[in-house]
Amino acid sequence: MVGWLTTVSDSGKPSTAPVWFIAEDDDSILVYSKDPSVRVRNIADNPSVTFALNSDAMAHDVVVVNGTARVERSMPPASEHAAFLAKYRGALDDYNWSPQWFAEHYPAPIVITINSIRGK
Repeated sequence: MVGWLTTVSDSGKPSTAPVWFIAEDDDSILVYSKDPSVRVRNIADNPSVTFALNSDAMAHDVVVVNGTARVERSMPPASEHAAFLAKYRGALDDYNWSPQWFAEHYPAPIVITINSIRGK
């Protein structure tokens, strides 16, 4: 349900944060971000990112994706992304957030193009 996205500033300082995500296809991952944010600013300066997640509930195996990220303003907002809403509907309800609230607070769609994958 949660991945860890690491971006790097133009001065080389890493910043890692948990994010909600959806695999768009075999080649890309979609994350919605606050904007402005360190994440969006870092991607503008340096599009190289890593994205990590547990491949099982006990964290016996970890998957690390190396990729290139871009803020893709042409993507629909989270409130109109059916697969994203299907995945996170329960979490939105748990937080008492509407899809529109989430889209307003996380308006920047970040697409990560997968360059390589380590792990299972």
